Formats: sequence, structure tokens, C-alpha cells
Amino acid sequence: RLAVGKKAVSSTGERFVAVQPTFVDLMRKAARGPQVVPFKDTAQIIAVTGAAAGWTCLDAGGGSGFLALFLAHIVKPGLVTTYEQNKQHCALITKNASRCGIDNITVKYGNVLTARTKKGFDLVTLDMMYADKAVKKLHGAVTPGGWFAVYSPHIEQQMSVVDVMEKFHMQQIKTVETLQREWKVDTRGYTHPKPTQVVHTGFITFGR
Repeated sequence: RLAVGKKAVSSTGERFVAVQPTFVDLMRKAARGPQVVPFKDTAQIIAVTGAAAGWTCLDAGGGSGFLALFLAHIVKPGLVTTYEQNKQHCALITKNASRCGIDNITVKYGNVLTARTKKGFDLVTLDMMYADKAVKKLHGAVTPGGWFAVYSPHIEQQMSVVDVMEKFHMQQIKTVETLQREWKVDTRGYTHPKPTQVVHTGFITFGR
């Protein structure tokens, strides 16, 4: 194991240097259970809501914890509370948090629809069934100017979410799909999009 900054030469003569891993480097090595919210969608949530240091966030449908952990990294020293109904997934989130050096996250086993939750959240993220019911329950727990960000691969669920948001007179409601194509760039030949890649991952509905 090389110390950070130490240079070395491989058996094939290649030169390399050990570097300090970033948070994203650590996340790429994190264990996965259920489907995760990919970085491109997490980045969209942060960009639209303006999530920043000191925010208090609630996440429901924690899964493998990728979204909750990324939020915890962004809002530190703020706090993130994530709910997950599967005990094994709760353990996975805790393991990934430790692996990534995240200590400002609380993992709660249970369903946010039936749990007693606090108030004063700057951001609520939902990646779960019946997200429309969660918006209805939690709308009073969000601070003035705070945000909901609802993630789902199904547009039908987002339609139900928008309906609830409109009934509660939320502002800046919008549903987006973030598409990202990776290109094969060859300076000595032809350049084109990679032929095999994931395009659609999910829709995100925002409401403020």
C-alpha cells in the first residue's frame, strides 16, 4: 500500500503516484443493493435546489444510500435523516457511510408514511412508492422556501406527485429527465457516442 503522494513504477515500467481518494472515488467503491440514484440525477437535485452546507434533509427510500450519502457530503455540517423499510438495506447504508467517512447521517428503519417525523427540513427527497402520500404528509415539515425532490422511473407516479403539490400551492413545480450520453473520442479516427449506455434512469419532480 503506497502512501499518498508516493511515486512508484509498476512491473511493466509504468509510472504512477498514489493520490488521496475524493468522496466520489469512495462512492464508486460503495456496496450496492437495490437500484441507486445515479450521480447525474443527484447532481440535478443539488443544482435545482441549491442544497448547501448547514441544510437539514430528510430522505425516504434510502436503498443503498447513494443519494442520502451524497447529500450528507454536500450539506455537512448539516444533517441527513434517511428512512428505509428493509433492515438489510439499512445495514448497507450504515456500512457505506462508514466507508465514505460520512458521520452526519441518521439511518432509520421504517416507513416514513407511518413514522413520527420532525419539522424544519430544508430538503425532502423521496425515492419510494406512494411518494404522493409522503408529500401530503410531509409538506408541513418543510421550512418556508424548502424543497421536495421526488425520484421515480415512472411518469405516472410523478403525475400523482404534481397533483398533490398543486393542491398545496407549491411553487416552481417541474418534472425533468436528465439524459447523459458518453462519447468515444478518438483523435486519430472517428468520434461518436458509445453504442451501449444507459440513457433513461428516472424522472425528478421538484416542488418548493
